[in-house]
Amino acid sequence: MKQFCILILLSAAALEVPAKAPSKAAVVSCLSAQSLSTSIKWNPLPTEEITSEDDYVGGFNAVYYIKWGSAPIGYAERGPVKAVFYSKQLFPIAGALPLTGFDTRPTELDPFAAEWATLAEQNGTYLCISFPYGDLGQSGSFQKNRSAYLLELGNKKGTHVLYSATGNLDALRTNQGQKK
Repeated sequence: MKQFCILILLSAAALEVPAKAPSKAAVVSCLSAQSLSTSIKWNPLPTEEITSEDDYVGGFNAVYYIKWGSAPIGYAERGPVKAVFYSKQLFPIAGALPLTGFDTRPTELDPFAAEWATLAEQNGTYLCISFPYGDLGQSGSFQKNRSAYLLELGNKKGTHVLYSATGNLDALRTNQGQKK
């Protein structure tokens, strides 16, 4: 019985700790494409050299491909299936977890219109892809409507979670107690 209990404890210890979702301040910073808090470190990714690669991995074509350190980061497509990739791992956009407290799932991602960065905070480090909310978010007052994907990067076990968020920047900043 004692050995059985030890085995259960060891098994429980081996289970992965689930990724910690980004804080609301981190998500609003990502949507805004800038740090809105001293606790958030915003680092734009170098997007001067964007490449593409056919049959990148798993039959996906890397439409938007940048190098960040030794890790390839970007956006890939295989027919109607769209994905964000990081270090040869694909994260289908349709599988992104919507973040609590934010509007519906983002509109279609145009990687060339997006702002790419890493975002670091107490909860972890994330790849941030911030972009206008469809055609509405590109002109007039609708420019305050933004969508974002955040990919959790800080997990040492190699598993990552893709999150999604959409919101109106003015409303989110007001709710957060920030000035426009």
